[in-house]
Amino acid sequence: MSDHNKKAPASRDSAKHKEELQHKELLSIRAARNRLFVCFWTLPVYVYAVNQLLSAGNSSSLIMYSYMLLYAFFGISASVKRCPDCHEQFFVKRFFLNPFRSQCAHCGLSFKHL
Repeated sequence: MSDHNKKAPASRDSAKHKEELQHKELLSIRAARNRLFVCFWTLPVYVYAVNQLLSAGNSSSLIMYSYMLLYAFFGISASVKRCPDCHEQFFVKRFFLNPFRSQCAHCGLSFKHL
């Protein structure tokens, strides 16, 4: 058996391993975006809860700070995610986060097929 035949399975294994890692990273990117969307879509619930607390004469500081911290955490989590192909920020082209993207802002790698 020649050396060429021994190296071929290893290269296929490494390509498969790379594809699995890329798949995991894309799932992580999509999960970060989904967490941010959940926070965004629960805004009416948050407004209702603050309104109820204020109308009852209670302080709403705790719920306000908690929601802002949660939103900030999810936003930062989504903004620091890097594309597995080009290693640039997935949702950020220049300065602003765009969580509506389903493709990398730089190379176009998509997670729609997952």
